[in-house]
Amino acid sequence: MRYRTFAQANNLKSGDVVISPKTLLNIVDHYVVFLGVNELSQEIYIENDYRNGVQLISGEVFSYKNPRATGIRKLNGDDTQRYWAVERAKSLLTAKYDLERFNCENFANYVQYGVSFSKQVNVARKMVVAGAILTIATAFQRSFN
Repeated sequence: MRYRTFAQANNLKSGDVVISPKTLLNIVDHYVVFLGVNELSQEIYIENDYRNGVQLISGEVFSYKNPRATGIRKLNGDDTQRYWAVERAKSLLTAKYDLERFNCENFANYVQYGVSFSKQVNVARKMVVAGAILTIATAFQRSFN
């Protein structure tokens, strides 16, 4: 039986996003975009890595770095939309990673939708604000007791 790659097993097409947990508790996810297969029949992915920024990675490196991929977000579009998604991804090669403004989720959303946003960062911001409010409310209550 022939070995099936992750992309083959999941019928990935250019512009599809693979989502993998970054932590054991699955609290934070990593987003990687499948670009396609090159002339040597090698799978090529592109990611925004916190150490190296936006970079191309091979299918082998992808599999090593993402052994627990938990989700696939298919690009809803035709071949023309896939082409432009790949072009958006490649246009950002070497762009620097920024946890709040340009993380892996921002990158993947920009590639697929043309808009950079991160739900994970928005949730984290809300948690920080809620924690601050709780701390202030607790301190305020203690001052009257």
